[in-house]
Amino acid sequence: MKRQHITGFYVETLLLIVVFIAILLLLTQIFGLSKVRSGEAEHLTNAVCLAGNAAEAFAASDSPAELAAWLDENGNAALMTDTAGVTARYDAQMNPDPNGSITVELYWLQEPDGFVRAQIRVLAEGVSEPVYTLQTASYRQEVAG
Repeated sequence: MKRQHITGFYVETLLLIVVFIAILLLLTQIFGLSKVRSGEAEHLTNAVCLAGNAAEAFAASDSPAELAAWLDENGNAALMTDTAGVTARYDAQMNPDPNGSITVELYWLQEPDGFVRAQIRVLAEGVSEPVYTLQTASYRQEVAG
């Protein structure tokens, strides 16, 4: 009779250990996923901040050359050669870096009615799609009339 009670105790203990391990594995997966999501959120937050900075520089400038001058720190910004626009590069901590892994592209689109539109794209190295895209416009009275 005692042998049955001891066997039952071992089976119950084994089942509790299996349940405990299953819970640990589940929690490990949840914390791993939350770390990945946190990294994605950080990249998106940095991209939004850089795009906002570029939009403010766009609103303050009268030409792509002046925009490049506003964004240029340590040689990280340059005029685009094929279209009217500017590219600026930053490192992962959003510091200006000519060899940085984050690129901000601002396309300057002049319209005859006085509006200047800008499409701002933030690209990360190793990612095929833009991390963030922002479209903005500014009215320039000197262009309109």
